[in-house]
Amino acid sequence: MTSCDGFVDLTRHQAKDYYRTLLLPFTSVFSQIHGYLYVFLCVIGVFANISIVVVLLRPAMRKSPFNLFLVIIALCDASLMGTYLMYKHVELCHPWYFSYPWAVYTKYYAIISVLLHTCSLWLTVNMAILRYLVLYRGSCSDSRLPPCNGFPAAIIAIFIAIIVSVIGCLPVFVRYTLVPRNSSTVPSECLEGKYGKYWEPTDIIEFYAIDQPEWWNCSAEKINYWTVALVHKLIPCVLLTIFMTLLVRMLIEARERRSRLCGGVTSGNSQAERTTAMLTGIVAVFLITELPQGVLTLASGVHHEFTYLTMHLNNVFDLLSLINSSVNFVLCALMSHVFRREFLHTFGVCCPQSSESHSGAPIQQKPNRNLFSHFGFGTSSNNNTTTTTNFNGKAKKNGFMPVPTNCPDEN
Repeated sequence: MTSCDGFVDLTRHQAKDYYRTLLLPFTSVFSQIHGYLYVFLCVIGVFANISIVVVLLRPAMRKSPFNLFLVIIALCDASLMGTYLMYKHVELCHPWYFSYPWAVYTKYYAIISVLLHTCSLWLTVNMAILRYLVLYRGSCSDSRLPPCNGFPAAIIAIFIAIIVSVIGCLPVFVRYTLVPRNSSTVPSECLEGKYGKYWEPTDIIEFYAIDQPEWWNCSAEKINYWTVALVHKLIPCVLLTIFMTLLVRMLIEARERRSRLCGGVTSGNSQAERTTAMLTGIVAVFLITELPQGVLTLASGVHHEFTYLTMHLNNVFDLLSLINSSVNFVLCALMSHVFRREFLHTFGVCCPQSSESHSGAPIQQKPNRNLFSHFGFGTSSNNNTTTTTNFNGKAKKNGFMPVPTNCPDEN
């Protein structure tokens, strides 16, 4: 009998046995490690992404439209890791495993996990594209691009990412259905092990299988496969590669330009460069974790036998996705002094007070701070002229502040 992948049953079983034997030394060891790693990454990742949302929603962080991308990505990642932790926790023979509610959860997890991961991926792609357009428009005086460094452009890019993700997941939405199976006694392996105390030999259970609907045929399976391959893997990987390269190139050009303006001597990076570097790091991690899956997906489409190789590497791909979902907090904390400062201010009860100013330099803490200075209203009024002194000692009058060149002061 020939299946949708073009293999007869004998050939398909030979391919499965070949890759199972080939990868058995690796998968047997990795499965044991994965059982501990995914719990650690999910628990830490959920709290890390929640802290990203809390910090980026502070008044000082709401000014950047790119933080809106990071907030939604963090929500998607936290939800994905929370549902994955629940899905992996209820394993075979668990008291919930054979219940109907768990079958419903498994069905919708298969759908929602793909949607959340795809949304996170396309949000990262659109964030990289939008950041490039902002830098390109700023570097070209004759550019006709509309303003991109604002919340309207960010909201449009976010909606486009969500719409593309939903369209790409349409075949997945209709691919699964619950099919009840015949009732039977508890499997013998469930009477032993850590769940043996929950079962009796006379217990009757009902099986619910997650299968394709009756109208689902090979054409529908091919449409689903190539939609997932293109929209979820290949196109995002190509776009991430292109725009990450462009962002790195613009960072290098900006650094060289600043070096020429400062006479070959530079002191630190500008805020725009630090923001671009942080976003580039997030894009790079996404590309590193998604590219192997994209390559294997393309290979499986060309040679169907690689599908059975992918099946034995599911835990590896899951771990890469979990690393990608939990690393954004580390990148934000390492590459953004503003994020570190706001994080310490937010969670100051359990963390030491920040010793960084807005520019990242250490400052002297003043013990006599009034209520207005605590909320950042350090302004003074004189003859209808409002003057605000920033941390670098430069005066801001009537809403305007001299733009720093980051050049070292000449004596």
